[in-house]
Amino acid sequence: MKYSWRDESAQVKHFYRTLDGKIIGTVWQYVNNNIVWCSKVLDDDFPFTDASEKHLGRFIDQDSAKLSIEKFWQRQDNTLLEEFQSITMR
Repeated sequence: MKYSWRDESAQVKHFYRTLDGKIIGTVWQYVNNNIVWCSKVLDDDFPFTDASEKHLGRFIDQDSAKLSIEKFWQRQDNTLLEEFQSITMR
């Protein structure tokens, strides 16, 4: 398995790459809020900046928030980089 989930608490879950343990996404529920779950991805190398965090949205349940992160990284994994495309096109 390339990615996995790890619980920090009942309100915070981290999506990480199993190869190196790097956290690449987080879902969380605001304190005293029983409905809204938020998700974000971290797509830059350390140190993270404000620009590294990409908020994907607010969701009605934890599963939907987690799925948004999983789909984001699935799309990223299936996208060819411009540099790679130019090398292979030669």
